Amino acid sequence: MHGFIPGCSFSKRYLFFLFLLMLSFQCSIRPQHRPFAAIPESKKFTFRCTWIRCMGDCAINNFTFQERVFRIMGRLSIGIDLGGTYIKAGVITDQGNAVRQWKIPTEGQQGGPVVVQRMSDLIAEILESPEVASKKASVVGIGIGSPGLVDQKAGTITRPVNIPNWEDAVPIKKIFEKRHRLPVFVDNDANACGLGEACFGAGRGKSVVVALTLGTGVGGAIVVDGKVFHGAKGYAGELGHTCVDPEGPPCACGSLGCIEGYASANAIARYATELVAQGRHKSWLVDWSRDGTPITSKMVYEAALKEDSLALRVISRAGQYLGVAVSNFCVALNPEVVVIGGGASAMGDLLFDHVRREIDMRVYFSPYYTTPVCRAQLGEDAGFTGAACLALSGEN
Repeated sequence: MHGFIPGCSFSKRYLFFLFLLMLSFQCSIRPQHRPFAAIPESKKFTFRCTWIRCMGDCAINNFTFQERVFRIMGRLSIGIDLGGTYIKAGVITDQGNAVRQWKIPTEGQQGGPVVVQRMSDLIAEILESPEVASKKASVVGIGIGSPGLVDQKAGTITRPVNIPNWEDAVPIKKIFEKRHRLPVFVDNDANACGLGEACFGAGRGKSVVVALTLGTGVGGAIVVDGKVFHGAKGYAGELGHTCVDPEGPPCACGSLGCIEGYASANAIARYATELVAQGRHKSWLVDWSRDGTPITSKMVYEAALKEDSLALRVISRAGQYLGVAVSNFCVALNPEVVVIGGGASAMGDLLFDHVRREIDMRVYFSPYYTTPVCRAQLGEDAGFTGAACLALSGEN
């Protein structure tokens, strides 16, 4: 019987094998195709036997049985967050811990082909790093979060923002899988951030999470049971383009009155600038911008902390419109939590209290269930953490 299990002595490993077999009836190799820590407490693992799959992996991939056991019990994944300025990456455990992080300039001005090569070379560097090289058998895949048009099924990225010479759909999944011999999963950056927060951030353990990012625009994601909800054709979750005023300002998407035009960091700064330009208000913002310094959402927040009436008015307006949008999300989706990140989220309860007030007033079930609204927890790590979750969950 010696050698019955590759890399093991039957006489020495028999009891361990029986233990593993019993354990495998209680949890699958990839429980419900979600990161382990993301599964709500109310959900239980399905009872499936996985030891045959272990043996198959040993035979196909030339793993020892011990390596396959490590692959089950301590999975790792690589997350890539493609930004206009930096490419950020991290190796994440299935408990959400970052083993190590990387950050390199995107060099987008050199064009799409160079950026793709830089991402691929970074992945190669990660796989050969001391933290990963000895544990390659435990790496389940690579996840990529990117701006632009992303086809999750085909694994292509088209026209990411701020990267010239990238007009056509680039088959990132195919290119990287061929070089690195690992499954590759792609999604847009807002979905990746939302998934990161749902799995390992402010939405951890929640079954339905709505995530918003208030930055240059307003990004959004809907996460249900640890997986991004993409809708019938992959277009769901563009929450920033929810209309809150049919006669509002034009949006880059072609519509009018999108929440992005009211509650993004840029929109907050723009409205404050308009009020200051009227010349009728006394405000710290007037003084701070007198030398031509552009007003930012951070400046609005700092002025509001000084009880500046103009800044408080700007934040109140943004919070009201954001609350209208979030109320609609609550009625449609009944999320367990709404998580808000991005630069403007630093305003915290100065902004969120207006959102909560709108929810209480507009959501019909508010007397029975109040949807929590909280700030995102992962910060700049949300992108690569969520991208890594794509691989941990087999998202595509």
